[in-house]
Amino acid sequence: MKKSLVIIAVLAGSIFAGCDNHKAEITQLNKEKDSLMSVAYTKDQTINDFLSSFSEIQGNLSEITKKEQTLAVNTNANPEMIKTSKDVIKSQIQDIKSLMEESKSKMEALSAKLKRSNVKNASLAKMLAELNEQIAQKDKDITALNDQIASLNTSVTTLKTSVDDLTAKNDVSTKMIEDQTVKLNTAYVAVGSSKQLSEKKVVARHGGVLGLGKTTTLEPNVNQEAFNTIDITKTASIPLNVKDAKLVSAHPSDSYKMERTTDKKVTELVITDPAKFWSESKYLVVLTEQ
Repeated sequence: MKKSLVIIAVLAGSIFAGCDNHKAEITQLNKEKDSLMSVAYTKDQTINDFLSSFSEIQGNLSEITKKEQTLAVNTNANPEMIKTSKDVIKSQIQDIKSLMEESKSKMEALSAKLKRSNVKNASLAKMLAELNEQIAQKDKDITALNDQIASLNTSVTTLKTSVDDLTAKNDVSTKMIEDQTVKLNTAYVAVGSSKQLSEKKVVARHGGVLGLGKTTTLEPNVNQEAFNTIDITKTASIPLNVKDAKLVSAHPSDSYKMERTTDKKVTELVITDPAKFWSESKYLVVLTEQ
């Protein structure tokens, strides 16, 4: 009986010891499982963060491409259009610059995060390398675009200088034409008696006997100050209001007429054919009798 009890006690001790060992193994396995799950979660989180940042950078690069295309349209336009959209172009370039800076900053952070995570993934490394290449190519494209815009700005400046020069030359030409037109349309008029015109050195009297039969002709070198200027395009008649009048200067007789009152006094000289009247001389000298 005693021997049986001893055997039972030994068996019971063995069973309890085996249970304790099994519990320890289960606890260790749970710890390892939790550790593996934590590593897997961290790895998944790292990959998700990587893909999210990758997507953001790709979005920035796509937006930069759109803005580059818009700029390409603007810079291929007429230089005058470039001039008027200068502020728009500057704004777009600033947007591209900001997007590039943001992309580079995110790229640096992404590379550092992937390095710290110790996640060894060939696909992620390849994606990162390709993204770096895209950013490097964008840098080259933007440099080329800036060079193109600088060249166009030079063209615009040159064009503006040319336009300014042409405008200045045109102004000079216009002034010359205006001056020439004024000159062509200017005539000189002197009206007075024989004595008045002689004193002003406009006419000279020749020949005759004892003061009779003298002829009146224009002085070879007339006194310019004795004449009044008129615009022949705006002057259709010369007021006279004298007893009689005749022309000393040469003008076709069928290009004018003397308007008279009923008592034969001359009221005015009417020019009936201006082009013909002024064709022989731009100097009109009218000899009057009071």
